[in-house]
Amino acid sequence: MGTVNVRRRVATAVCVLLVLSGCTATPPPAAPAPMVEVVAPGVEVTTRDLGAATAPTPQVHFLSNLYELNPSGPLPSPATATIRLQNPVPDGDVVVVARRPTSTDEWEYLPATIAQDRASVSFTTDHFSEFGLLGFDLGKAIDAFKRDFIDGLTGGLTQTADKPTCDNEQRARGDGYSVTSYSKDTLFWCLGADNAGHRILKVTNNRRYPLLASHRGMDVIDNDIDRGQLSSLSRVIAGDKAVIAPSGTVTFNADLSPGTSARITTEADAIGQSLYALQTGVTALLQILTRFGAGSGIKAVDIFNKMLQGKSCLDALGKGSGAMISGCLDAKQIMDVFGYKGLLLAPIMVACPIIAFFNSQWNAFADQFNGNSIYRIEVARAKPVASLATFAGKWMGHSRLLTITADRKATEHVGSGCCNPVIDLTFTLSNPQGNPGTATATITVTSVQLHDWSWREAPPKVGQTATIKLADGVITEPLAGGTYCDHVKQLAGVCGA
Repeated sequence: MGTVNVRRRVATAVCVLLVLSGCTATPPPAAPAPMVEVVAPGVEVTTRDLGAATAPTPQVHFLSNLYELNPSGPLPSPATATIRLQNPVPDGDVVVVARRPTSTDEWEYLPATIAQDRASVSFTTDHFSEFGLLGFDLGKAIDAFKRDFIDGLTGGLTQTADKPTCDNEQRARGDGYSVTSYSKDTLFWCLGADNAGHRILKVTNNRRYPLLASHRGMDVIDNDIDRGQLSSLSRVIAGDKAVIAPSGTVTFNADLSPGTSARITTEADAIGQSLYALQTGVTALLQILTRFGAGSGIKAVDIFNKMLQGKSCLDALGKGSGAMISGCLDAKQIMDVFGYKGLLLAPIMVACPIIAFFNSQWNAFADQFNGNSIYRIEVARAKPVASLATFAGKWMGHSRLLTITADRKATEHVGSGCCNPVIDLTFTLSNPQGNPGTATATITVTSVQLHDWSWREAPPKVGQTATIKLADGVITEPLAGGTYCDHVKQLAGVCGA
């Protein structure tokens, strides 16, 4: 009986201990909240943690692991995903969503929304693939842009352009043509002639930004800008100016009338200043993309051309820094031009420090542009100058003949009627003046033979000098008192009796 009671008491004690133990035991831990939550209507979503991701360059960093969302591919409707972070997004960081179909593909970017507590980031996507949150320090990116911009402004403006070549350059300088230009390297040029003798002037831009060239007296024959790069800019510029793209060549018609000239001039105007600043800004933005590992395959001239295809950017040219930023470099323009990569750049360009920076640098644009963009090429064609050869030939009148040789010797015969000679004389010519159409020369008599001189005036004497005149195909010789015609004027009967 005693043994039974002992057993009962032990059993009771064990039960009490078990009950007490159950009352004070810690419940099993709850399952942790998932790091990625996805809302995708009509889709059964699975998530796989791919571990830590490697950033494309040291200038950007991943804030989360890389996750694979399945089923991969397009979705029937957009899905919203939220990634929780182990550490809040640092103040001053810009966050974008980096995605790629597979680990061998290039990163693409989506906009992201940072939660108020900065502990999670949400985004919307229309297809599933690999995702991660990529961040960069906005302040450092702004500083880098400023440095790149200043380097672009002061670190040399020269483009490695090839000099143009022209056919028949030596022949093009004949017939009174000459060319003068500034000694700077803003433009390269050549003057040539085609097989028909027409002069052409080729002009190449040796600057990293477009130049606007006025071309008084010369029409544009060919400009490759009209068929491709910067064509939108070419269309908007007034007709008296040609847009010469960086390394681009424009061909002008350089045929001139005697005594005229024509000029190509690049000027430091407000539009040119805006183009210079915009080109420098685009180059700096591309350098930022390169630092972020996203600059592959993008050319500055292509981005520049896309910007100028937008009406807002074209309208902003020549209106100062504020207009250029709002018209060419605002967030919408950046996204339109750079596509998804613009997500890395738009926060930089809309930041107040960048706007203030552009405003402060505008005078520097002007100083640099003015000193390196002004250039002049002048093509001139002199009026033909009279020479002794101008007078050479056979000149005729009624019963008179004047023969002048190329070595300045002249023989003159004057008769009366068909068979009555009046005088024969010879003289030399010197000191030609004027042009081939209207010229004068000094004559000096070297011999005189009188036959039937019955005129009131005294006959010429050896050594006597006078001035012979040529005008419109007719020579007037004052000593023997006659006029002599070239063949055309003689047929017209100008030098009759």
